[in-house]
Amino acid sequence: MREIKLRVWDRIQEKMLKPQAISFDTNSTSPFAVSVPGRSWEPIGKYILLQWTGFCDNNGTDVYEGDLVKISSVIYKVIWNKTLATFELLELGSFSKCEISAVECSIVIGNEFQKAHLTPEAVQFTLF
Repeated sequence: MREIKLRVWDRIQEKMLKPQAISFDTNSTSPFAVSVPGRSWEPIGKYILLQWTGFCDNNGTDVYEGDLVKISSVIYKVIWNKTLATFELLELGSFSKCEISAVECSIVIGNEFQKAHLTPEAVQFTLF
């Protein structure tokens, strides 16, 4: 069985967290509530769920959807392609895409929510 890891972006506190538990609606199987360390159950709308791609970068860091990765001098955003039901790499400032397996030759430099690790040159190319 494939390992599933999730993290959540707290929209209010603007902070990345690891959920302790996620509650799902039994009828729609959609996430309903999240429990994070130090807090009780909170509505899912307060968070953005981000799934692990199953890959790690060149340094062994887990790569999640929404992460920004650098391959050579090109920066990509990890996205979920609903049509193909797969993760992909979308080049920032372009419509070019790469297969997710290329992420093994990358370095995670940040994510779409926190840009603290990005250089000024990288930030100017982001679409956010």
